[in-house]
Amino acid sequence: NVGGGRECSTSLLELTRLCREITGKKVEIASQAQTTSVDIPLYLTDNTRVTKALGWKPKASVQSIVKEIHDWIAANETRLKPIFT
Repeated sequence: NVGGGRECSTSLLELTRLCREITGKKVEIASQAQTTSVDIPLYLTDNTRVTKALGWKPKASVQSIVKEIHDWIAANETRLKPIFT
């Protein structure tokens, strides 16, 4: 996997705030004190090897990625609706 590394990382709280900003919709957030076996405390990809081998570095910001996904979903809402209903 190749990802954005620390420079392009975000927390779930930050991502939720960004989604609210881009969509204009409110998403409730709650916390749960106990962790479960599926909780991932932190995951960052290390793109050092691909940068050395290919010179590749991420260009897109988290905000631009979320905006692009939002716009794609909005443009394909009719086709996607059966999946989410």
